[in-house]
Amino acid sequence: MRALSAVLTAALVICMTAVCAGVPALAADASDANQTLELPQPVDGWQDGYLSFLENCFDIFSALWPDGVSGFGFIDLDLDGTPELAVFDQGTSAAMGVHLFDLQDDWVYCVSSELDSAAGAFSPDHMTDVSVCANFFESFRLCRTGDGWCFWVDSANGTMETAWDEIIRFDDVDGILTPVSVCARYLQSDPETGAVAQEDYIVGGEETDQAAFQEAADAFLDAQDAGYEARGVFRWNDMDAYDTTTYDGFLALAQAAVDAYEPIVDTVTIASLAP
Repeated sequence: MRALSAVLTAALVICMTAVCAGVPALAADASDANQTLELPQPVDGWQDGYLSFLENCFDIFSALWPDGVSGFGFIDLDLDGTPELAVFDQGTSAAMGVHLFDLQDDWVYCVSSELDSAAGAFSPDHMTDVSVCANFFESFRLCRTGDGWCFWVDSANGTMETAWDEIIRFDDVDGILTPVSVCARYLQSDPETGAVAQEDYIVGGEETDQAAFQEAADAFLDAQDAGYEARGVFRWNDMDAYDTTTYDGFLALAQAAVDAYEPIVDTVTIASLAP
């Protein structure tokens, strides 16, 4: 395989293209009698836009993840009517890293990644410093909090010595998916006894105590869930067809994820939520 820097440089220009029109403004309305979530129509050609991006970027993905990626899924995390791309990597500990991509104005942007090198591999214009770890597409939950509708995830990972979990909310900022850290908890343990040696809590980027962390987390953990189950496809669903170390397997998995996508408006109607 060519050196990582050479692959990234050679493929950077072509991998940024995508076929799409402008993203509609956010229009989620849960105030009608049926409490139905209403969203804009999706961007025409979003499927081809993402597939073209992945087709052009196979060398970059192979350089960043030589053992292949584990899964692709499409979820409308910012509720603008058009889904974002979630890429699950192989994972190195208790959970897999989830790398998020969004379409805007003929470009595909990586907005969240555990890899520092992703900002150089893809356009850094909308890259955030919030990264996600999860093991299931269904970990991304749609709920209605006091601030309205949103997707969120309890992002967690750990080893025998350290563990953390973080509530992440997904916003739309100027038409781009933007993950926001609501609160986080970090634990350090004795690897022999398992006893917790240190606990740290953060809410809104500021250090705080356990009570403040729990209050912030409960706003999402106790919120009414819309019952929407995000969908995607993992390579182990068909190891022969979805060998993502190969070009054909990589694109086959991507196409399967496109086919598996279920729009929110086709599946969510909530009659029991109070205005």
